[in-house]
Amino acid sequence: MAKTKAKRSKFKGKVTANSHKQKSQGAQYGHLNLPKGINVFKETPGDKVRLDILLYEVTDPKHPDRDNELEIAIPGELWYKRPYKLHRNIGPNNESAVCPTSFGRKCPVCEYRAKLLQEGADWQDDAVKALKASNRNLYVVVPKGQKDYEEKPHVWDISQYLFQDKLNDELEEDEDYGVFPDLEEGMTLRIRFSEEKLGKNTFAETSRIDFEERDEQYDKDILKKIPNLDEILATLSYSQLEAKFFELEDEPTPEDDVQEDPAGQDYAAVQEAQEEEERPKRKKKEQAKKKSKEKKPEPEDDDDEECIACEGTGEDSKGRECRICKGSGVKPKKKSKEEEPEPKKEPAKKTEKAEKKKGKKTKCPFGHEFGTDCEEFDDCDECDEFEACLDAKEEMDD
Repeated sequence: MAKTKAKRSKFKGKVTANSHKQKSQGAQYGHLNLPKGINVFKETPGDKVRLDILLYEVTDPKHPDRDNELEIAIPGELWYKRPYKLHRNIGPNNESAVCPTSFGRKCPVCEYRAKLLQEGADWQDDAVKALKASNRNLYVVVPKGQKDYEEKPHVWDISQYLFQDKLNDELEEDEDYGVFPDLEEGMTLRIRFSEEKLGKNTFAETSRIDFEERDEQYDKDILKKIPNLDEILATLSYSQLEAKFFELEDEPTPEDDVQEDPAGQDYAAVQEAQEEEERPKRKKKEQAKKKSKEKKPEPEDDDDEECIACEGTGEDSKGRECRICKGSGVKPKKKSKEEEPEPKKEPAKKTEKAEKKKGKKTKCPFGHEFGTDCEEFDDCDECDEFEACLDAKEEMDD
């Protein structure tokens, strides 16, 4: 049977791309997009567990823990947790949604709550309290000796109050425990969970944390198996979250989603676009600043500065009135180039004659005419030969 010429179908590329996406992606667990092969760890009320909390490489430039001075959670560095905020009971299906402020973006839910408070609503009102985002953290943990979990990296998602606050208390008691997430010097956490109830719901709360030596440390190769906690949070754009929260019928435009995407290449593109937009503004400010400096007048000399020639006495070494300050003891203002008179040039023979008579030096240390240019230049104020030059000039005048 002869083969018919294959037609070019528009579905070929789409089906292949979808297949690749399914193979590379893991499952969606609530608001988490888990990488392939990564599962979650879930604490159980009344249980005791041993966990190794591992480090991951930070990629989000707006990581909530970022501290440039202490070099904490900077992109490219290792850190042990990913804080974020979560809104609950969003939309008609009471879904959970990651708060955009977790990525340094605006949130329509938080804005609506702030508006209610500004209008006089009581923050203790149930409707207002329900809008507040809760603080949570993501960790990469390796469960140790747990029958329900393999000893490999898992993602642990738990509220700040139920675990991290308790961990912070322990670290305040003994700062040496702060090495616990280190790959080569880390420690295993033995955690006890109590069983707590809120209404009809039962939940686990950390009641005790102990630190113990690990059975074995980790090689740096383990980092290749650790998921990036900055990228697994399933987020909505501002317009998507707004539509879901207010149950709007209008669907957000694709452009909105790209602009609000907090991670990956789209986020980098947004950052670059913002940077590009700021460049002309910065350039304009720099030009204005430069222009302002050019127009800035030079500071005037301090009128009260002491005369250098007489050291403020108003007299020279012979008790005569100081020729520089005219007896005031105050250094006179320097002459500007426009005000400086042309230096007088007397015949060289007359200068030599006067010098021979006085037995003084015939060369000015500043390159002027000795015995002729005295008191004509600013250099004269600080010249060691000033008095000799002045005497030579008086001899010539006589």
